[in-house]
Amino acid sequence: MTNTRRTRTAAALLCVTLLSGCGGVLGGADEDKFQQAMDYAKCLRENGIPNVPDPVREDRGLSQELPKVDDAVLRKAQEACRDKQPQGEDDGGGTVDPAKVTAWTTCMRGKLPKFPDPEVEGDTIKIVLTGTGIEPDSAPFKDAREACDSQDPGGNTHFEDLD
Repeated sequence: MTNTRRTRTAAALLCVTLLSGCGGVLGGADEDKFQQAMDYAKCLRENGIPNVPDPVREDRGLSQELPKVDDAVLRKAQEACRDKQPQGEDDGGGTVDPAKVTAWTTCMRGKLPKFPDPEVEGDTIKIVLTGTGIEPDSAPFKDAREACDSQDPGGNTHFEDLD
């Protein structure tokens, strides 16, 4: 995979990770999530990715794009900052409810017919978007996530696009 693809994938993963579990106007607990995202960006800067921008508030939560960076540098920085990562493994969306994965997937397919089958790995739901034409930062995707929020299976959701 080229650096551009890796960076796009990492940025999409971080963006979706930050959006997962956040809803509505930021306030209270959501302000805490924003501060956590700020701390995560600072940590990434201190651990080899000096030009990481601050997170941005969006309609359903937060987003952040990562600059182009070597895979090894990215992995090292993410590992060093794991405890600060919003919705990360140590602070994340809790345990995946296997009973809800199918209902959520069905709901998402009702909005995005090419939505792929998810892979559940521990407390993470991994969805590979390669070849689907689905973009995690698109309005239709955000609308589908919002419409299916009541069926969210919990855990951490990571999307990959390996195109």
